[in-house]
Amino acid sequence: MVQARQGGWAEKRGAYRSRASSKYIEQRADRAATREAEVRDHSIEAIDEAITRFRSGLRATKQVVLADGTIAEEPVMLITPRDLALLIDRFQILFGRPSTINEGRSFAATISSEALPLDALQKIVELTRGLVPLPDHTSGLPHIRE
Repeated sequence: MVQARQGGWAEKRGAYRSRASSKYIEQRADRAATREAEVRDHSIEAIDEAITRFRSGLRATKQVVLADGTIAEEPVMLITPRDLALLIDRFQILFGRPSTINEGRSFAATISSEALPLDALQKIVELTRGLVPLPDHTSGLPHIRE
């Protein structure tokens, strides 16, 4: 017991465990990153194969007999504009782009001025009560001139 205290074994054991723990965490993170990369690669390959099959299916046709007895060709797969828009939307996500683009329009203004005199504020309040637009389209508000 005395020799353990004199040799600082407890501190050495703590340092060793700390290094071992951090090394384990690093190895675990490396394995997880490697696995994630593998899964991504396999996913991209599967998606590529599915897209290739989908494209060939778009060109495929089948023969059908119409009501009048004639034979006509029609596409095996019919894709609508809505389906195409949904497909493009999903591709945007796949390639890391936003799936929707939102456009916002707003106007903001910051005005700073000296305080208005009290009589001008009272005049504004009086003029805005029961406000009806003037026929000549001029403002009834007082103008402050210096």
